[in-house]
Amino acid sequence: MKFALSVLTICGLIALGCAAPLDDSANARLLRYDFDNIGVDGYDFSFETSDGTERKESAELKDFGGDNKALIVDGFSTWIAPDGQKYTLHYLADETGFHPWGDHLPQFKPKHKS
Repeated sequence: MKFALSVLTICGLIALGCAAPLDDSANARLLRYDFDNIGVDGYDFSFETSDGTERKESAELKDFGGDNKALIVDGFSTWIAPDGQKYTLHYLADETGFHPWGDHLPQFKPKHKS
């Protein structure tokens, strides 16, 4: 009986460990980081951490004619909320402003890439 209880306890701990969420934010480690600075014409960067957070963003300079130029920024960020739900926020920042969208937000249809 004692042996069976020990086996059940060990199996329970293994199951708990397998079901545990990713690292918590306070102890998250950087898994990947990429950055390409194109200078005044734009950039690309991305990173991923052990707690499930991921971000990718790129920007390019758009010429509207004359002295009118602006960086068009396109990207997304993904994170795990404290309740365990995964959220992804996409965004586009262009000459018309900042436009976020995701399953948890009202829908936005970007006119640029995404």
